[in-house]
Amino acid sequence: MKLSIVIVNYNVRYFLEQTISSVYKSSINFDYEIFVVDNNSSDDSLKMLEQKFPEVKVIANNENAGFSKANNQAIKLAKGEFVLLLNPDTIIQEDTLQKCINKMEADAAIGGLGVKMVDGAGNFLPESKRGFPSPMAAFAKMSGLSKLFPKSKTFGQYHLSFLDKNQSHEIEVLSGAFMLLRKSVLEKVGLLDEDYFMYGEDIDLSYRIKKAGFKNYYFADTSIIHFKGESTKKGSLNYIRVFYNAMIIFANKHVSGTRGKALTFLLKIAIYLRALLAVVQKILTPFGMPLLDALLMAGNLYVLQLIWENYIKISEHVIFPATFFYVNMPIYIVTWLASMLFFGVYAKNTKWRRLLTGLTSGTLIIAILYAFFPNFLRTSRGVILIGFFINIMLLSSYRFLFYILKGTLHSFIKDEKKYIIIGSEKEANTISEQIEKSHLKHKYAGFISLHNGIKNIKNLGSIDNLNDILEAYKPNEILFSTEELSTQFIIETMSKIKEPIAFRLVTKNNTIISSTSKNKSGEIYSFDINLSPQKSWIDKLRDWI
Repeated sequence: MKLSIVIVNYNVRYFLEQTISSVYKSSINFDYEIFVVDNNSSDDSLKMLEQKFPEVKVIANNENAGFSKANNQAIKLAKGEFVLLLNPDTIIQEDTLQKCINKMEADAAIGGLGVKMVDGAGNFLPESKRGFPSPMAAFAKMSGLSKLFPKSKTFGQYHLSFLDKNQSHEIEVLSGAFMLLRKSVLEKVGLLDEDYFMYGEDIDLSYRIKKAGFKNYYFADTSIIHFKGESTKKGSLNYIRVFYNAMIIFANKHVSGTRGKALTFLLKIAIYLRALLAVVQKILTPFGMPLLDALLMAGNLYVLQLIWENYIKISEHVIFPATFFYVNMPIYIVTWLASMLFFGVYAKNTKWRRLLTGLTSGTLIIAILYAFFPNFLRTSRGVILIGFFINIMLLSSYRFLFYILKGTLHSFIKDEKKYIIIGSEKEANTISEQIEKSHLKHKYAGFISLHNGIKNIKNLGSIDNLNDILEAYKPNEILFSTEELSTQFIIETMSKIKEPIAFRLVTKNNTIISSTSKNKSGEIYSFDINLSPQKSWIDKLRDWI
């Protein structure tokens, strides 16, 4: 047995299935075995493994044993000369395993090897190559200097950003998402330290490999997709606690003296600062945009009142009573905000027309209420009407700017998602039919074939004309058929696309796994396109409007 592959799974069934499938699609000339250690998943992962991959060796834990302990369970049973620790949310290229094993066999000094990783949108993941934690590396990362000066050897230590990502290098820290290890080296330096529940164990093991005189190697001749962040949300308090505590364990274990104390001190500061930031963000996120809207509305009405008194109605000596500020304005603002809330302006993935609908409906409600106001509250209908139009300009303007900066303006403007499929006509028809059955609000523009063929209404052209096709049809999403396309082709195609388009990978069982747009990592999700999500009556009303 040449290679033992160890995958630790926790509630990522759809990703796990695709990971194993990508391994089976590998072009290799050696034997291998696959272990899946399941940490008490509740998403039918075990049932899926039994039905679809009966040859996989499964270790089913009755509790979440953590990443280190779960990996060690399989490593102890592994018969391979090499051991690959592989995340369940990765997709490897067809030549990845062969190339990596060849490199390890060609250089006996390599104890561990990692590869170039990209996220689900084709963006390079900087954690593909890292340096050991140090006071300077921690300070540069915490202060943002590492991002300001990525090519600096002083400030770029954490992600070794001064090293060319497209060139292979000897590095310090391998990523646990893809960590190819020599079994003999593991027997010498020991297995993963089980003091680490999640995160930090790869740094610890990399340190021990280097300390034993072996090389940790970043291998850029192949790449994998890593849908990072599915198991633990990066901004959560739990992630912050687990990640930085893992760094403290490393500092206490391997960094001695003044440097160790300085590193621990910086890490503890980072825990409190990041935790405080996460709490503030969690509190403010739901109220940030409504609060900004309220302030803009208040400023709008205040300025209109001044213009009305000093310019429009100056000859009539109109003076607004004090009640305009503490009765009328609050009523107008609350009504507009309530109407916008009802029509989903503050919902996720909202559209521009909802803002217009919400403000229009709110203005109509205010006009009705105005008819019942006592005379001393009837200041001016003109202020309400003009305020409505200015609100549209103010609130839409900053939203447009916000979504432009996020690279998702297309999703804010367009109500309907237009998608293109890359694959054969037969596969494209199957996928589009399944999406249509699911009643998702997606418009099928057509498919892009891999070869030149007869162009028809759904055959938009060949892959050679990809950018011209995207310019002509302007899709929101591109769906790749993983049954027909190699991982290498998918990664290369994503890297060629410069537009903010979401990429979806469609597996053989009609499951879509995805990241967000190419311009950001974003959240990751999976769903079966045979299933139509149930919508509440209010969501149906919003869609209808």
